[in-house]
Amino acid sequence: MSRIFLIVLCLFSTLNKADELTTANANWPPWRVIHEDGTLNGIEIEILQHVANDLGLNLVTKGCGWKRCLKHMEIGGSDVMTGVYKTPERQEYMTFIEPAYYTTQGICFYTLKSKTLRINQYEDLKPLTIGTVKKVSYFDRFDNDTSLNKFESTTGNASFRLLEGGRIDVIVLNCINGDISANVGDRADLITRAKYIFKTHRPVYLAISNKSPLLPRQDEFSQSLQKMLDNHEIDRILASYGIVSID
Repeated sequence: MSRIFLIVLCLFSTLNKADELTTANANWPPWRVIHEDGTLNGIEIEILQHVANDLGLNLVTKGCGWKRCLKHMEIGGSDVMTGVYKTPERQEYMTFIEPAYYTTQGICFYTLKSKTLRINQYEDLKPLTIGTVKKVSYFDRFDNDTSLNKFESTTGNASFRLLEGGRIDVIVLNCINGDISANVGDRADLITRAKYIFKTHRPVYLAISNKSPLLPRQDEFSQSLQKMLDNHEIDRILASYGIVSID
């Protein structure tokens, strides 16, 4: 009897899993925010909730560091991940869903006000120590420039702490995330955004783990995202966070 019970329990667990859309992702306000209980909310989580509703799935969220989140996707520990750039390495273990749900962004650089550094063009970065986040892509010229002195951290907040402590000269972040983080608490009095901003057309995707049982439904994911773009639902979500346009 106990053996039959275990078989039924396993079958039930499998069915229950098939009804879930799981995502693990890093803290990246306002796109994703990790709560004390480890769950997520934010712009991309609201987008995922609409997709989950369209596909008849229950959305399950979990916060983790960016590098660990990518590992979740590689081993099939998560079904989907948002906020992902398409790279050859990632395409080995993720399927990127068209259309991209936003395509244009600014990359900004932040320094201490007390240092009065002038970063007006790309070349001004050459003598500086630049804080970056592990496994994050910025723009091709920067990512591939081995002449720059880059110092990796696990999170954007860790980079800000290094900047505040004087261990690095500047940090690089997506402008929306960077502006929010730079104005938290006392940072607004300490940190300033440099004049140089790199604007890039770089599609950002929802991706499905190649080991997810939901991979065969990728066309449904695509249709859901396209519907949200066509009816401006994504624009409405962005506007609710004070972002008028990302293009």
